[in-house]
Amino acid sequence: MGETNPGGDRQLIDFVSSITGAAHLRIEENLPHGFVRLKVAEAERRQAQHDIRSVEDAVRELVRNSRDAGAGKILVGFQKEQGRFRRITVLDDGGGIPEDMHQLVFEPRVTSKSEDFEEDRYGVHGRGMALFSIRSRAEITGIVSSVTGLGTVINFNFDTEKVPERSDQATLPRLESIDGVEDVGPGPHNVARILLEMSVDTPGVDFYLGSFAEVLATVKNLACDGSGANTAIWSGVARMDDARVLAEASADTLGLPLSERNAYRVLGGEIAPLEPILCLARTAAAIEPFETEQSGEIEAPQAKTRVSYSRNPLRKLGKDDMDEIAAGASFVVEKVVERYYLKTSGLPRVRKGRGKIVISFYVSGEDGEER
Repeated sequence: MGETNPGGDRQLIDFVSSITGAAHLRIEENLPHGFVRLKVAEAERRQAQHDIRSVEDAVRELVRNSRDAGAGKILVGFQKEQGRFRRITVLDDGGGIPEDMHQLVFEPRVTSKSEDFEEDRYGVHGRGMALFSIRSRAEITGIVSSVTGLGTVINFNFDTEKVPERSDQATLPRLESIDGVEDVGPGPHNVARILLEMSVDTPGVDFYLGSFAEVLATVKNLACDGSGANTAIWSGVARMDDARVLAEASADTLGLPLSERNAYRVLGGEIAPLEPILCLARTAAAIEPFETEQSGEIEAPQAKTRVSYSRNPLRKLGKDDMDEIAAGASFVVEKVVERYYLKTSGLPRVRKGRGKIVISFYVSGEDGEER
């Protein structure tokens, strides 16, 4: 008496569904004129699909969770694999998630905000739908590790043919200052923009973005420099000096799978720690050209003179010339990046602008990560 039989219930549902179709599982009430009232579970499922329409949406929700957990440092490992699957690992040093909640937090309407919700530039946050929504769209999802008071590591894998992302993930949007107030200006609406907006809106919190190897180098540096050696979930990597052990810990505890060779490069200092994304944007804003108020022309901060061309000096370059440039550039770039265990992907793109030639390469590491 009183005992439940989940397996039997599931079989009964499957049996009824096979006879009546799945509509009874979705619809609570049929209304006039073809309208229906959905069951709560179906409404939640549809809302979840709407909430996460892109990879950027998922990253936004993950870092908002880390921010609300009181994190001071939030790192996003961001890698593309097989040209299609986007792997994302978010590490933070926030309050952590108790072990018995590791599965429950992915259920709808589960939230730590029992009394109130947050509202920021992205809208309302705290409905308990973020992780449920992400899991509904991701191929792989889960909490890698979490320790109360030390932080959380969570990862996801998206098929970008199903959940798209911006094509330009490498460009950092411009940081602007208006009347002494910083905000994010022109640039792509990519993951870097989300982290930069979060940085501007959340003073005192550092956001980082990079490959898995770069994130590992960063947390090892943070653990070793005394700023968080004993107070973050990544503190254990501080004393690791064996590449094999470091690679294993990186995958198992930090959700950053990488080769032993890349772990060796981290130990040897070949892979530099990341700078907080706000620092990168401030540096770029300090050195990039600015627009004059009077004419709208572009000037360099150090040199007030402008170079103007009445006609493009490259106008006579033809396709054969561009192909020759591409072939020569490929030879040099492949030779150089090979020293760092990298390789070019596909053919370079050569474009001619006004007085300049722009050559673009896609470069990937031995683990297949693309940036």
